[in-house]
Amino acid sequence: RLQCFLMPRAAPLFLLLVVGISWAEQQPQSARVDDPAGPNVNVSTILSAVGTPYCMKRCIGRLAFSAKKMLAFNQTTARVQDLCSAYAHTKECLDKRALCGPRNVYDAVTSGMEFTCVAKRPSFDRLEPCLKDQLDAILQTCDGQCLIRANLSTISTAQAVQMAALMNGNLLMVAKHLPPFCESIRCLLPCMLHRMNDVCPLSGWLTLDSILQPFDKAAALFAKAPPLMQQMIREQLTDKCTYLFNEKSLAEMRKGRF
Repeated sequence: RLQCFLMPRAAPLFLLLVVGISWAEQQPQSARVDDPAGPNVNVSTILSAVGTPYCMKRCIGRLAFSAKKMLAFNQTTARVQDLCSAYAHTKECLDKRALCGPRNVYDAVTSGMEFTCVAKRPSFDRLEPCLKDQLDAILQTCDGQCLIRANLSTISTAQAVQMAALMNGNLLMVAKHLPPFCESIRCLLPCMLHRMNDVCPLSGWLTLDSILQPFDKAAALFAKAPPLMQQMIREQLTDKCTYLFNEKSLAEMRKGRF
């Protein structure tokens, strides 16, 4: 059950409307943001490190690559459409593999995609013309302030995380590397919210709601966990991350209070 409570660590891959293939070499923070290949975030490593079943990986390659390309922050609105197409393809593929292990982690991690690509697709489609020429610059600016891509790269290239991937999943080994990334999320959310709302009213709120979907699911599970399990999670993730598992703090975020 610990896997259920820690599952949102990969959610921010999709939060940037934002989660494979690495760049050939590590890129500095000043790396080119127009490279269509995306940054040095090894999505495959992260998926393996959190225990994604091998049979499931056969379905999610296209989705992982589409999510990775979004992290280039170039032509982002067009890449959202590609991501949604890949998400639909992956969902169909997984539905045909009903015996391919539990999907609770996958469904939670991709709940932001479900929200964006299915539940609220008409709303996002209406905002696309407004955001088309603005979103890349917003993401690049917020990433420059919050180092989302740099922290994702650090996680996916960390020796312990790569070892967890070879073991086909060890959540405690991954969790130790998450606190800096959680701090990046706390920085990123208000940055995106306000800048997106400034150029396209309500777009920031809609995006924020999408980003928080996986954390909502994790917070509900965390609240039901035995006290000892909650303590273990807090010790691994520290206060820098546990606010993302708190239903009250998530409700405050939706009001713009970070």
